[in-house]
Amino acid sequence: MFNLLKNKPMMGRRRSSMGGGGMDGGGGGGGGGGDMGNACYVYPIRPAEVPALDPNPDVVFSRGVDMNIPLTMDDGNVVTMWGFSDTANGGGMDGMGGGATFPSAAMRVTEGQVAHTNLQVGMMMYHTIHHHGIEPDYRSDGVGHLSWDVNGSYTYQWRPTQAGTYFYHCHTNTVLHAEMGMYGALIVDPPEGIGTLFSGGPNYDVEVFWVVDEIDSSWHTLPWTAGTCGGDVGLNDLNPDYFVITGVDGSGNSAMNAPAISATVQRGQKLLARYICAGYHPQRLRLGGLTGTIYASDGRPLPVPVQVTEINAVSAERYDIIFEPTRTGTYLIETDIIHWITGEVLGTTRTRITVT
Repeated sequence: MFNLLKNKPMMGRRRSSMGGGGMDGGGGGGGGGGDMGNACYVYPIRPAEVPALDPNPDVVFSRGVDMNIPLTMDDGNVVTMWGFSDTANGGGMDGMGGGATFPSAAMRVTEGQVAHTNLQVGMMMYHTIHHHGIEPDYRSDGVGHLSWDVNGSYTYQWRPTQAGTYFYHCHTNTVLHAEMGMYGALIVDPPEGIGTLFSGGPNYDVEVFWVVDEIDSSWHTLPWTAGTCGGDVGLNDLNPDYFVITGVDGSGNSAMNAPAISATVQRGQKLLARYICAGYHPQRLRLGGLTGTIYASDGRPLPVPVQVTEINAVSAERYDIIFEPTRTGTYLIETDIIHWITGEVLGTTRTRITVT
């Protein structure tokens, strides 16, 4: 078993007062003094002066907010997710039916590029975008209580310095908004381009994304301000009833042949799995008899790559794993979601790797 950070504290999702690790940092969210949607908290006011924007960014991402994403589970039930729409490609920004997917559309840049993320928030609500693992000026960081919420439009400017696997997510009322699905992958490629993990690192032929999360459907009728006025709405008690991998129900067969989740490779090819622990409970990734090599963790290359058959992870951890299978066959990839106190396995997602 492998866990680079096995002494890392769990994210504060299960506590009434949120703070600290994982996606939490902000813990209750919003801004503007509670005049929108009955939000009772106050974030810093956006200063009159913000960082000057490069007039010629290398890449621009345009994101709106969609709080009406239907996710059909294997049992036929539909759970409403929230996310970021791609407004440059027809997505809306008004919060209702904006054409987003779950997870939200990926951002992909090349190391060293100047990137702009323009967030547009309509209706009477606040949201942010935090580019998790990127280290911009604090005014472009999108972290609650250190930055401010967005209503209207705001442009974040950032420049990644290290290729790897990251993600972005909302940092307003983070406990709820991240669980509702307001996140997406953020991939930084090296100057060599897709097919190389990082400069001086390994190459790969095929790429898959394993973004594993748990869903407590009882939360998915709550308003975006839930819990911000001091009342107990149960955000310290996460009891998941669905378990998803990269946006599909992972409990049955949906992920077995899903594009970009399952993979078919030939012997001798290298498969890169970008694994993100997107839930709040710990996870155990079991590799079905395959041996993988972890070359990077949380967007940073390991000093010495580590061979694994199983990985333990906690919230927001990412691992870049390369497989070089030598035997044909079908290998079942399973991720157990584990109760952070009792150790009980709450559910398991499944996908597969087929080697021909």
